[in-house]
Amino acid sequence: MATFTDVFERKEVKYRLSARQAEEMRRALAGRLAPDEYGRTSVRSLYLDTPERALIERSLDKPLYKEKLRLRSYGAPTGDGLVFIEIKKKFKGIVYKRRVGCSYAAARAYLGGVPYEEACARFPLVDPMAAAESCAPRSLQIAAEIDRFMTWHAPLVPSMLIRCERVAYVPVLDALSGQPPADVPSDLRITFDECVAYRDLFAAPAVPTSGSARALSALLRADESVMEIKASGSFPLWLVAALDACRAYPTSFSKYGAAYRACMSAPAVASAIAQPAAEVSATARVDARAAHAHAVADQKAGCLAVTLLAGRPRRFRATTSAKKGGCCA
Repeated sequence: MATFTDVFERKEVKYRLSARQAEEMRRALAGRLAPDEYGRTSVRSLYLDTPERALIERSLDKPLYKEKLRLRSYGAPTGDGLVFIEIKKKFKGIVYKRRVGCSYAAARAYLGGVPYEEACARFPLVDPMAAAESCAPRSLQIAAEIDRFMTWHAPLVPSMLIRCERVAYVPVLDALSGQPPADVPSDLRITFDECVAYRDLFAAPAVPTSGSARALSALLRADESVMEIKASGSFPLWLVAALDACRAYPTSFSKYGAAYRACMSAPAVASAIAQPAAEVSATARVDARAAHAHAVADQKAGCLAVTLLAGRPRRFRATTSAKKGGCCA
């Protein structure tokens, strides 16, 4: 049975690549990293936010500390398929991700207000072992953290759906020793995301037409991809040389952030500027709530800093369960 990790602490560096650069990087990985057992996978992420989208607004300000909540699946959604509810935090360039795995039906019930353990019991995963793990003490601990997140930022509503086609590269293991090459960190993971698209869930639904009711908008050019290097330590020298050879440079790119900016493009901004005077007070209230959200996040950043200075966060072992499932129609 495959495993999934429910806690991450690592650097995640992104690169926007042309088709030529992506091909050069794939060639540079040959012999050291190869696509994982799942190959090309459709990744779907549903981001939750406040009605004013205060979370993504703050994230785009590039603060010392930021956080997001999302529902993620690998593949098309099914009611009893495995999905992940994730809190993703970033502090001083290090990403901390904590997630629970449960069925899509349980996730929808939980995010709709049903207690996590009750939702998992009502809509269990098909695999008995995976179902048990969804309510293991570690999972319940993480669910309690998600509860606090949702309470702190309430109300949270579906904000943006992001979909992409991903190929994840992992270290090639020696057939005899089961170890990666000496110059490849065992936790190194490199993903290539293509066909990145989004749907603004705040937008008024368009009049349905044949084949367009569930259409998504492209976020990148057809020949572009996003490469993300994920590692807990420094990049190996051969990887640095490969990045230099194809002139790939780090970029600040958030799929949710880019989609949000696209939604707030010139026409939308012009409409906001031309709003009636009667709506100005409502806008002021929105700004006040966003400012409050920023202040709350600053306070949480300070608390996290104290925790990190007191000692490194506790690390958990990977759970034993299937990695992929469904989510986010």
